[in-house]
Amino acid sequence: MNIKETTINLIAEGTRLEGKISFENISRVYGILVGEIIATPGSTLILGETAKIEGTIQADTLIVDGFVQGDIKARTKVVLSGTGRVVGNIRTPSLVIDFGAYFEGQSLMEEIRSKGSAHLITNPSPTPS
Repeated sequence: MNIKETTINLIAEGTRLEGKISFENISRVYGILVGEIIATPGSTLILGETAKIEGTIQADTLIVDGFVQGDIKARTKVVLSGTGRVVGNIRTPSLVIDFGAYFEGQSLMEEIRSKGSAHLITNPSPTPS
């Protein structure tokens, strides 16, 4: 039998973690996280429908099906699904908000580079003909 293993972190429903929490690779959260959540570059953090996050999130790619109360910073993309709820600000170069999602806060579309620097994404003004 040929078994191919992949690395997936799982925080199950009914689990509560507090403090500074770090993730790598693909991580699925169905429980409660309180504090500072950090996912490494190249990783994907998936918050299931039963997930509840109270605190800040720094991620590469973030998919929100659950509830987040706090600010989000994502290097690549944030997806707010139809069941997703965010009360806080979002900084990311790509933001997808599906029908039915709830978002209360401000969004800033910018590239987030390493060492905290950022580059605002702007569309050039059309030139008059």
